[in-house]
Amino acid sequence: LKGKIAGAVGAYNATSLLIKDPIEFEKEVLSELGLEATLHSTQIVPPEYLVDLLHAVDSTMGVLANLADDMRHLQRSEIAEVYEFFDSKQVGSSTMPHKRNPINFENVKSFWKEFMPRAITFYLDQISEHQRDLTNSASSRFIQENFVGLYLMSSRLNKSMEKLRVDKDNMLKNFNMSVKMIPAEPLYILLSFHGHSNAHEKVMELTLKAEQNKTELLAEARNDKEIAEYIKKFTKEQLSVIENPKQYVGLAEKKTEQVCNYWKKKLDL
Repeated sequence: LKGKIAGAVGAYNATSLLIKDPIEFEKEVLSELGLEATLHSTQIVPPEYLVDLLHAVDSTMGVLANLADDMRHLQRSEIAEVYEFFDSKQVGSSTMPHKRNPINFENVKSFWKEFMPRAITFYLDQISEHQRDLTNSASSRFIQENFVGLYLMSSRLNKSMEKLRVDKDNMLKNFNMSVKMIPAEPLYILLSFHGHSNAHEKVMELTLKAEQNKTELLAEARNDKEIAEYIKKFTKEQLSVIENPKQYVGLAEKKTEQVCNYWKKKLDL
């Protein structure tokens, strides 16, 4: 944010009558508030500084809401890969004693739904007729609520994530439901790499055939005379990924650690 002590029209008219260097005076006073002087001003400080800050707040809220949404859906009974730890006296549902509703994640999403539309008001308040009207005199009084909302979202999400548990058995079960088709992507990429001119469409045909015959994709590929010749060109490492879909993770682990370490350093955690 920037500030101003430059008078009614930003030209230092009044302070020039009293102070030898009004620009330096402005700089010193604003520094006490932790602010820098804006490059120029009129009756108001240019609103873009505040708009940019509020946009950043809204964007951050969106990140938190997106995370909350993902965690909420991953707790659905048909996925159930994560769950929030419930203590013995915690109520999960007001009508169904056995349920564990993800109320905290739902609450974070609800905050976002309340504050996100307010971004429209931020941009409406950016426009000031001749840089001096007061059409934002009421709407801007609610700005601080966005910062409070961001704090509440962050606080609630932190508490929820600390209690999150992973159901590895369900993750493996979900993985195994589609494990036969996971090789489709690396297979078509390697076929293209080794010279097949229509690999994507060919692998798509093979996946449909495997589904109809209830067989594995790799088996259908090896039984296809055309594709079998290309598979012979695969290296041991490439073939190993096709045969063992669990290996098809790229640099996921390394990248995850890299991102986590980046933010730990950035946030001094």
